[in-house]
Amino acid sequence: MRKYDFIIAGGGMAGLSLAYYLTQSPLRDRSILILDRDVKDRNDRTWCFWEKEAGAFESIIFRQWNQVNFHGTTHAGALNLGDYRYKMLRGIDFYEFVQTELQKWPNIEFRQASINRIKETPQGGFVIADDEPYIADFVFDSTFSLKLNQPENHNLLQHFRGWVIKTTTPCFSPNLPEIMDFRVDQGGDCRFVYVMPFDETTGLVEFTLFNEQLLTEADYEIALRQYISQHLGAVSYDICEIETGVIPMSDEPTQENPSEHIIRIGTAGGYTKPSTGYTFQRTQRYLKALVTNLVETGKPTRKQSWFTKRFKLYDSIFLNVLENKRHPADDMFTRFYAENRPAKAFQFLDEDTRLVDEIRLFMTMPLLPFTTAFFNVIRRKMFG
Repeated sequence: MRKYDFIIAGGGMAGLSLAYYLTQSPLRDRSILILDRDVKDRNDRTWCFWEKEAGAFESIIFRQWNQVNFHGTTHAGALNLGDYRYKMLRGIDFYEFVQTELQKWPNIEFRQASINRIKETPQGGFVIADDEPYIADFVFDSTFSLKLNQPENHNLLQHFRGWVIKTTTPCFSPNLPEIMDFRVDQGGDCRFVYVMPFDETTGLVEFTLFNEQLLTEADYEIALRQYISQHLGAVSYDICEIETGVIPMSDEPTQENPSEHIIRIGTAGGYTKPSTGYTFQRTQRYLKALVTNLVETGKPTRKQSWFTKRFKLYDSIFLNVLENKRHPADDMFTRFYAENRPAKAFQFLDEDTRLVDEIRLFMTMPLLPFTTAFFNVIRRKMFG
């Protein structure tokens, strides 16, 4: 049984990003094994995020914009992002770029295998994949799944179905993506459509919901066809690509470091923003911090201030409002983006704001629903 310095269990976005950042650090010569059951050779997903500066994957950004469109209850039109850019990265471009970079390093090994078990041992993190044993000083696990069933916490799902379509006539505004369009039947939930234009006749159209129950495949498709017909005006089009996904929106506590030699990363490590489902950019920030601390201290952890935990409370309050339908979600998001500077809203979602900024933002939210949610969260956390 060969021992590695690092095993990365799961070669998706989080695992590949971690391996990439390790090659950009003084740890670049360490032996690394990447295990994943799938070959990342297709465009299975798209990540969109906001960023001020050029990021690590700037060279493969597919599209980026300095403003976005928003359709809500009392606002319809463009939102100026200030210093931020809204960026779109295609999964296949990310996989090909990172895999090409990693293949330059002979100390990095890829194996296609299903992971059967990960456990702590005195000698290190132990992994069984396709019944073969592996061990490492540290195992970075992106495969762990939370059991979302604790009544004191909030557990919603962000689920979506998206089509990349090619229309016969110009239907898209290439310079203006639609970040949230609530002009769809809400069905008592939070439902919106997301439109990322590639050019005048090609774009990604995605129907997204925040709730507790998945729809049938037919329901997603009906919503997409209605939106494309009514709001894009497309009479004839071809569906070029299809993407689907389910992202947990949960404030279940996660253990990033469940044991000495095992570290959870990505969604498994709680990197997903509970109140929005955004994961890509948070994962990049968290992994860079993890690698920095590993270089400086030998420990793969992130330094976290106790004061930053206030954002977990904010997420719980927001989820409580959504879960209990205390206020229409479309109006809540409209207030958030239209009554605050979009750049400040993004800064808040990145958890980079000061307390005074947060208070100002809270003042734009409906008072009674959020106050009720605050006390309900406290009661649930304390008494279950």
